[in-house]
Parts: sequence; C-alpha cells; structure tokens
Amino acid sequence: MAKSDRNGILLKSGTNEVEIAEFLLGNQSFGVNVAKIKEFVPFEEDGLTCVPNAPKSLMGMFLIRGRAVPLIDLNSHLERNEQTVSQRPVVLVTEFNNVVNGFTIDSIKRIHRLSWEEIKPLSPVLASYSPRVTGSVHIGEVEIMILDLEHIITDVFPERLEALRRAGEEVGSDTKMADKRESKRLVVAEDSNVIRKQILSSLISGGYKNIKPFENGFEAFRYINGIKASGRDVKEEVDLVITDIEMPHMDGLTLCKRIKKTLQLSSLPVVVFSSLINEQMSRKCKSVGADGQITKPEIKELAKLVDGLLYI
Repeated sequence: MAKSDRNGILLKSGTNEVEIAEFLLGNQSFGVNVAKIKEFVPFEEDGLTCVPNAPKSLMGMFLIRGRAVPLIDLNSHLERNEQTVSQRPVVLVTEFNNVVNGFTIDSIKRIHRLSWEEIKPLSPVLASYSPRVTGSVHIGEVEIMILDLEHIITDVFPERLEALRRAGEEVGSDTKMADKRESKRLVVAEDSNVIRKQILSSLISGGYKNIKPFENGFEAFRYINGIKASGRDVKEEVDLVITDIEMPHMDGLTLCKRIKKTLQLSSLPVVVFSSLINEQMSRKCKSVGADGQITKPEIKELAKLVDGLLYI
C-alpha cells in the first residue's frame, strides 16, 4: 500500500490539513503523517538479518525491494506491556531526513484527513513521560496517539543526534559571525522537544542570543499577530522565523502563509526546517511564500541560510 496521491494536494497552499495513517499496536491506535510513509509491506521473517549487539528494539536489517533498511520493533521500543501477538505483522516503511527506515506494526487501519487544529499536543506532564508521542486526536471514540518518529530514530541511533550536536558546535565556532548575529531576533516554531532544544542550542552558541521558541505554529502566529494587533512594528521585534512543518494546532506551511498573506508581512523572512523536505515539498514551501527550506539534519546549512536572509 503506497502513500496516498492526495498528499500532493493537501499542503500545497497551506490548508492546515494533514493525512494521518492510523495503525494498531495491540488494541491501541497510533498515527503518523502520511507524508513520511513510503509504503506498507508484509513482514516476512526470512527477509530479516539480525545485527550483533544492536539496541533491544532494533530487530535487524530488513530487505525491501532489494534494499536493506533498519527494522525497529515499535511495540518493544515503546515498552508496551500488552501481550498481543499479531498473526500478520506489517512493516511501516518511512522516509524522512533523507533516510529510509522500517517499523513493525500489528496492522494498518485507515487514513484520516484532518486539520492540524484537531491534533492536540500532550500536556507538559504527560509529555515528560511520553517523549515519543507529540500529540493525540480523537476520532469517534478512538484516541490516536501521534508518534514522534524522529525521536524514536535518535533513541535507536544516538549517533545521529550527536552528529547534529557537533554540527551545532561548528555553527558557534565562528566568533566573527557571533558578533553580527547577536542583535538579530528570531522566532522558532518546533514541536519536537529534542529537535527544538538542539536548534536553540546551536543558534545560541552561534551568536543568536535573542530567540523566541514556540511548540507549534499557532503559538508562533499568535505571538507575531499580537505584536501587529498592538500597533507595533513587527520588523522591529522579529527579524526572521524558523518553522517546522508538522505541528499540532497549526503546521508550518499554514504559519508561513498567514504571516505572508493574512498579516501582509511579505518582507519578514520565513525558513522551513523540516524532515519532510524533498523536491515536492520544496515547491509547496515556495507556494506559501517561504524564503528558504532546509532538511533537519543540516543545522550548518540552516545557519548559513539565516545569515544570508539577514544580510549578515
């Protein structure tokens, strides 16, 4: 089952819509953005090659269409105690941050077209105990937990987060740039706590000391809109916006569109920093007026792009 072709329509003009693929682990429904899914394939044990000394939830390398990809057992990784065994397990094949991974699930249910406004972030208390879940949505009597696959990947492959950290240190190694960056005021919208902390750490170490972080696009838009509604000049308080795409309440494409169109702030630079960036998504970013887009691992490229847009 390949991902829906409708996905090309949903985010094209910043409609704040998303397609969520609902699947089961035991009796609990979980969801992931269809934009991250390549396909679903049956799990065949003879296609699995075990990896010595692998993390507990990494089953090994799984052969998909002639390509070996890491296969992660979601039940194991989420430390679920439910003792159900699927008779026909499925592999959820994803692609984001330019990397392909596989995740075992018990069964696929259906795809839901939703507004990001319907997806609610976890409370801070629950989030501290469930960092691998970014939010939830109720459909009928079913609660679907939205998984943070990026967090899960960094759990299994911590070296990827370490590479991001080292790249962030390189951003801060140029002291001449730090002096020029210090006066600039940035807004950052990112719902993943892990990624948000790394973005902030990298930018702050690079000299960007004045940053307003927000957990979703709605909060960032409310902040910018509040400045304008009060009669103050937004450009006197915000020099540039960095936003993820996938976020509860309001996604990054909608945030960009509302900044540029609704608030008529076409000269306020907006950079999309997302794991979903590819050729198709780049076109969607441009269609809502984004001034640039970078895939999430490229923290050094993000800093270069921000510098260029701010004429540093």
